[in-house]
Amino acid sequence: MATDQVRTEDLDYSAILWREDGVWNSIPVPAQHAIVLDDLLALCKQYPGEGGVYAAVGVGEEFFILLRNDNQKTEVVISDGAALLDWDIAEDAADLIELDWQEGDFEEFEAVGDLNLFSNFGLKSQDLSMICENPDLEPDQQISEIFKRIGAEFAWQKIHNQ
Repeated sequence: MATDQVRTEDLDYSAILWREDGVWNSIPVPAQHAIVLDDLLALCKQYPGEGGVYAAVGVGEEFFILLRNDNQKTEVVISDGAALLDWDIAEDAADLIELDWQEGDFEEFEAVGDLNLFSNFGLKSQDLSMICENPDLEPDQQISEIFKRIGAEFAWQKIHNQ
């Protein structure tokens, strides 16, 4: 399958978020460290995190990838499964969780992956799906809504508005 090779200029944002002592923290990640998800995961492992360390990567104003690592396993959500057909970084994300998929498996705007990614912070899988599938929200608005729902809105705004 022919997919576009993601370039640093394709990334809308990339960040790491984690919760420590009940407070959400965040740092921006330079694009060159986020276009290879294994590199991004290695950065995640450098931070403590109650409930894991999260990474967020926005791609081409089309979709985003959320990663969660707790040093035991990695979980991934791709906000639009159709991105698997167009972007190599989406394929790489699917490979991280050994997502078995075929062309035609996904509708446009259908989130795929570990949809319980934020369940330990009260965001249920069906709520995450509804946010990602909302046609009235752009991907950056969707991810802002997700972080708002889990109480990480301030930490996200701090880096997203830079």
